[in-house]
Amino acid sequence: MLFTYKQIADLNPTETSVYQYVIKNIPAVIKMSVRDLAKATHVSTATIVRFCQKLDCQGFVEFKTKLKLFNEGLLLPDIDDEIDVILEFFNYARSEDFKENIAKFVEYVDHAQSITFLGIGTSGLLGKYGARYFSNVGYYSQGIDDPYWPPPVNSDSSHLLIVLSESGETREIIDQIKMYQRQNTKIVSIINKPDTTIGNMSDLCINYYVKDIILPQTYNISSQIPVLYILERVTRELQNSKKRSLPLKFTSRNL
Repeated sequence: MLFTYKQIADLNPTETSVYQYVIKNIPAVIKMSVRDLAKATHVSTATIVRFCQKLDCQGFVEFKTKLKLFNEGLLLPDIDDEIDVILEFFNYARSEDFKENIAKFVEYVDHAQSITFLGIGTSGLLGKYGARYFSNVGYYSQGIDDPYWPPPVNSDSSHLLIVLSESGETREIIDQIKMYQRQNTKIVSIINKPDTTIGNMSDLCINYYVKDIILPQTYNISSQIPVLYILERVTRELQNSKKRSLPLKFTSRNL
């Protein structure tokens, strides 16, 4: 999102009409002067300057710079560029730092008496996938995509909360984590960006560093392949550790 919800909520009706015009005409506004935008929105240049300042910009030039960067972020990358980004992640997955994080993740899973995946939107769907995948290898888990679901109240049992969040700043998830922190809960987060609120609240945070791709409606369509890999990598390590191996299932073709 270009600007925060609070910044937009603080706009008066005239400034809101300017904002709506800008969002609908981003490529054109980037090329405009302050007078051009004032004329197009039927307001004064002073109103445009105040509008920019309310959006935490010193003036129209800084506003256009942020707008240009935002617009560039809306452009879908070439397929080859996206492949390069994913390959960079897999190269990172070979690093000792990544392997240490996975080993710590495995340790938390192995010592947990209950496991919950938490996320909303696409992250919620990935959480349910992770819960099913963990359950498949003998670590029964549940996936929650309702950010208002009450946390467990039994603080005597060892619980593991696995949080999935692309941004690491989802307010509803942060509120949930605060409630889980009151319990005997270890928190592992899988987040794209480093140094986020959710990451800093976690006992372990694994970042995957892929480029954000945000549609104009603020829908995030960044690649989630790294998240799937991290979840599947952990289950492989759990099986390799042979701490809770399940018997192999044979079909009639194996007999």
